[in-house]
Amino acid sequence: MPSTDPDDRTWLIVGRVGKPHGIHGDILVEIVTDFPERLTDGLRFGLGDETGPTEYFHVHRVRIHKGKWLLSVKGIRGRETIAEWTGQFIFLPEQAIEDLPEGYYYEHHLVGLECRSAAGEVFGRVKELEFGFGQSRLVVEQDGRDFLVPYVPEIISEVDLHQGIIVIDPPAGLFDEDEIEA
Repeated sequence: MPSTDPDDRTWLIVGRVGKPHGIHGDILVEIVTDFPERLTDGLRFGLGDETGPTEYFHVHRVRIHKGKWLLSVKGIRGRETIAEWTGQFIFLPEQAIEDLPEGYYYEHHLVGLECRSAAGEVFGRVKELEFGFGQSRLVVEQDGRDFLVPYVPEIISEVDLHQGIIVIDPPAGLFDEDEIEA
């Protein structure tokens, strides 16, 4: 059954509910996390729209089915209830930064950080993290213009959350005006 979250935790989207599967109230969930192994049997999860969870449930069983989670929820065995969840998001609590793999940050950790060279030249601030096939890119805003900076170790040499900076070693031309994405 749903419950409210008594803790003041940050919940992050990890999946989007698709259609019901079978007759026993299982659902297919599109996985939108780098850590799909975190959703496990017995775990508490949130359900809601993109603004955050509004209800909380426990996983009865989860397994991978055709690249998606096949999820059954404790206490819910009716297809009708689950069908109402289509399009909603599945949330899990944010992992502590020290529990993340080395060099991994959530998007909200990076947004707002100042990008600069090792010598201190300021390139702008991170506006967002853009996900793409093969690699992610920082969208760095400089004087009202956006530049796409590949989020790869060859360019991103340091992320310092305490100082609020990302040290980058941009290749020639990365911040030239002809490379601007409008």
